[in-house]
Amino acid sequence: WWPIVTPVTTITFCAALQYYNWVNYRQPFGATRCILALGFGKWVAVYTSWWWWSNYPPNFVMPATLIPSALLLDIALLLTRNWTLTVVIGAWMYAALFYPSNWPIFAYNHTPLVVHGALLS
Repeated sequence: WWPIVTPVTTITFCAALQYYNWVNYRQPFGATRCILALGFGKWVAVYTSWWWWSNYPPNFVMPATLIPSALLLDIALLLTRNWTLTVVIGAWMYAALFYPSNWPIFAYNHTPLVVHGALLS
């Protein structure tokens, strides 16, 4: 469920901070700032909860990559300067880019492996 739930839940925080930065400061980098803060908090939680507390390897619980999606959301606001077009175009790009941007994280799981002469995938 993470390809469906993660973009829906994170875009709400991005939209709120993007609105605040755009209305008050006219700076279109609220979504990127929000995702960087959420990612930092997630890594702190991964290392303190999983690695430090239970000695579980962090590469099995790594957070999703949302930075390219947030950059596209901010670029959509910067280029259109319109909330309606940002919602229609930017939110669609945010959700559509989420799943492919996480492929490099899981690429090592898709490499073929030879164990005792048998090819595993």
